[in-house]
Amino acid sequence: MQRMHGWVGRKDRHPVAIDAVVHRDDGSQARVKLSDMTEEGCRMEAEHDFRIGECVEIAVPRLGQLKAQVRWALPGSAGARFVTESSPGRGQLASRRAPS
Repeated sequence: MQRMHGWVGRKDRHPVAIDAVVHRDDGSQARVKLSDMTEEGCRMEAEHDFRIGECVEIAVPRLGQLKAQVRWALPGSAGARFVTESSPGRGQLASRRAPS
């Protein structure tokens, strides 16, 4: 498994099975199932592959849009860390989402 530099440990995970939609930085969308959520991130299971470092927004029922960055990726699943506007790497997604 490949991991992004800087990922150190994680909080206790909460097993969930939540259907969500990922809005990708290329403008496409992917349906995913979220599992192993923490306050810092989640695991996404999907038929699509994700890229390490990719910035995404995850539309989660009852939680809204969660901004995240893919930190590890395997065929069929990926780990995402939730980020804030001030987190490194946020400029890519923020510029794509800005109204024109």
